[in-house]
Formats: sequence, C-alpha cells, structure tokens
Amino acid sequence: MATRGGAKKRKCRKDELDAGVTPPASEKPEDGESPDLISNLHPDVLRRIVSLLPTKDGARSQSLSTRWRDLFRSAPLNLGVELRRDDEPAPSSLVSRILADHRAPCRRLSLTWYGYKSGFVSPLLSHWLQSPALNGLAEFDLWQNRKENGKEYWRVPREDPYMLPLSVLRFSPTLRILSIKCTGYMIRFPSMATLAGDVHFPHLKQLTFKGLIISEGDLHGVISGCPVLQSLVLSELDGVRGIRINSSTLRRLGVCTDLRDAPEEMLQEVIIEDAPLLEKLLLSGTDEELSIRVICAPKLDFLGSLPEGFSKTKLETTFFQRTSVASLMSVVRTVKVLILRMSPPSADDAIDFVTFFPCLEKLYAVLYRDVASKRARHHFPLDYIECFELHLKKIVLINYHGTKRDVDFARFCLLNARVLQHMEFATRLPSHRKKCDPKWLDDQLTKLQLDNIASQGIQINFAGDSYFGDEIHIGDIHNLAAADPFDRSLCRCHTVDFL
Repeated sequence: MATRGGAKKRKCRKDELDAGVTPPASEKPEDGESPDLISNLHPDVLRRIVSLLPTKDGARSQSLSTRWRDLFRSAPLNLGVELRRDDEPAPSSLVSRILADHRAPCRRLSLTWYGYKSGFVSPLLSHWLQSPALNGLAEFDLWQNRKENGKEYWRVPREDPYMLPLSVLRFSPTLRILSIKCTGYMIRFPSMATLAGDVHFPHLKQLTFKGLIISEGDLHGVISGCPVLQSLVLSELDGVRGIRINSSTLRRLGVCTDLRDAPEEMLQEVIIEDAPLLEKLLLSGTDEELSIRVICAPKLDFLGSLPEGFSKTKLETTFFQRTSVASLMSVVRTVKVLILRMSPPSADDAIDFVTFFPCLEKLYAVLYRDVASKRARHHFPLDYIECFELHLKKIVLINYHGTKRDVDFARFCLLNARVLQHMEFATRLPSHRKKCDPKWLDDQLTKLQLDNIASQGIQINFAGDSYFGDEIHIGDIHNLAAADPFDRSLCRCHTVDFL
C-alpha cells in the first residue's frame, strides 16, 4: 500500500477519476512510494472488483484508503452469510441491516443456515426476499444444514416441512443461478397452482434442488421454463418418481435418489428424451432398481456411478431401451469416463463394461465387498478388446484394501491395458490407512508384479484420502470448465456439499 504522501496525491486525483479522467501514464510514484495501480482504475471498475469479493472482504476494503471508502456501499452487493442458531440474534440482524443500508442492488445472495427451526427461518426469509435491495437478483443460494463440523442439530420432522416463500419466484426474470439445498431438513417448494401463470427463468443457467418436497408436475414446469439451462442437479427429492429431460442447452445432469426416510417416494425413473448437448450424466445413491433410459444424448462422454449389479445385460435391456441400434452405438462410443461400483471387484464385469463402452479413457472402480463373491475368471481373454488395446489410459481403484480379490482385479487391468499411463490405488478407509506404511506398500507392489505388465512406463501411486467413495461435489458438476468432475486432483471445493 502507498505511503501518506501518495495518499494525498491520490486524493487530488479522486475528482478526476470520478469524472472518468485517467491520469497520465507518465506519472510516477514519489520516491519510496509503491505504485497503487488498482486504485487508479475507474470507479466503475473498482465497484465491479469489490462486488466479486466475499462479503467480509468487500466490507474491509473500506479501510484501505479514502479512495475506497464509498466503493463497498455503492457496488453491487455480493452477500454471503453463514447463520448459526447459537449466535442469534447477531447473524439475522446483520443481514437485515446490510439489506437496508446498502445503496446498490444485490447481485448475489447466499444464505447458509445451521440448526434453525422452520418457525424462525420461514418468516425471516420471507421478509428478506421482499427487500428492494434484491430487485434484479442474479444468484440465489439457500442451504439449510443440520450439521456443522461434526455438530448435529435437531432434524425437522418430515411431516413438518416449512414452505419456501413464494417471493423467491419474483426473481425468475433475472436469476442466472438458483440453488436450494436442505441437509437433514425438508423444504416444500411453492405450488405452481397458486400462480396466475407459468414461471419462466429466461436467464437461468444453473439449477440445484436438494432435499425439496415438490410435485412432479411443478418440477417439470420449472425445468421447461429454463430455455438456456446448462447444468441441473436434482437430489433427494420427495414427490418425484420420474424425471423426463428435454433440453436443447443442458450439458450436465446430476441425480441422487438416496431418500432413506421415504423409500416409496424415491425416484424410480430417469428418461433422457432429447438432450443433444448433454455431456455428463452423474448418478449417486442409486441402486439397480432405478430405470435409466437414454433416448437422445449423442455427446454423452461421462457416466457414473453405476451401482453394483448393473451388468451389461442390465445396460442393454434397461439403460438404452427403446433406442435404435444406430443411436445406441453412437452413444456408447462417445463415453470416455465411467464410474462403477463393484461388489466384489470382478474381471468379468470389467470385460463386459469396457466392451460395451469401447472408447473409455478413464475407469473409476469403487470396490465393495458386501455381497457373495463371484467365480473369478481363471484365464484372461484372448479376444481383441478395443478399449484395452487403444484407449484406456487411467484407472482408479477406490476403497482398495489389498485383499487377494483386490490384487487379482488390479493384476487383470495391468496385464491387459496396453496404453495405460496412470493407475491409482485409493485406500481411504480408516481401518486400512494405518497399513499404508513402507512395508505394506512394498508388499502390494510385489503382489502386483509390475515387471510383467502390458504398458511400460506406467505411473503407480497409492493415496489415502483422495476419494470419498463415489461422492461428487455439486460445485464440480456445475463447473463446465472441468472435463472430469470426478477427478479429485482438480477439485477446489471447500465444503462437503455432495450430490
């Protein structure tokens, strides 16, 4: 930061800058003064910078200098607040004060609630959403959570969910991101029947619904009202048994059916009827009873995780049913990344899947041991398998314990994948983490017999906490720049906000 002398000089420049006059490039800082190039930017640019900062950092910018003092209150508001029940009434009064005092409109509103009861949240949220400061809101993120850092608050009974204020729909003309998530709670989405007409989200590109009670008709009404939607996450919804996707813009779809309290309400069917741009189909908490039908998704390149028991026969008869042979072949050959849940690890299953998806480049196998062991293949196939010969470059074995079955499966992959470049063994379970010592690692490397493998120069590594089963961060699903949203080495998420 500049010295006091430099601050006086910038104060003289303030009127010029406010008038849009840029100081001469030839002006140099005084001796001993560090150049403050950021403060020399036009006020509109500085307000844009401040609006992108987290709320606390944006507010602290007022103390930098006189030049920055009024920027925060006149910049578009990026309001992100974590509210904890134990700290009340300070958190809620702070939000109310900011919304009342801020002179510029709010660009983003992110509210994370920990441990609040619905009787407190509902009226307060309704009051905030009516604030004129939120007119033109572009991003709205609501996350109500019963857990924080291992501390678990009470759980709102399923028979007593609170209604999401109808006023949230007043932002539909301007929203670009809408995220409503509940962990341990249930929020009831307002019924469209109470509205005079359909709701349209003409600019919405990201949509997340998690832990909501919503009717199937209302859900499809919301989705159909999003003409530019690019990424969609639907997790643990109550009241929806079937999802039909018809979108010319959708690129990513994440679905989780894990609703343990009401198994009769679980999602039973996902139909991709027409999604010409869909690239990633991410599944979590699914079982083999879920019916998935892909009728039109010619650009699908990422699939998973497929549950245990989802065999090749299941794929042929259920996953792509009602699909023509020509369309089937085009869809299957586009898939480059596959996540499998295998219980137990089976060479037979691996052969089935790499044959069905011949152009796979990455295979994530999540290993479980909770069903009876299948008969192992006694010798490796002699037939040509395109995936093993030409394409498969990376394999990640998650929950690897180093048992004989695990080693046999890893050996099968190493002996047959001829262009394999990287193989990772993720040994996450606490009971096995202590085994990742030099002696255990040397023993595993000996069992793998790396001197006798199909691909030379392969990189082998063992990691302790790189993967958490087949869980996928919601933020990575929405990150369109991430070619592989499951790759933990690329993940920069700081929360446990999983699909």
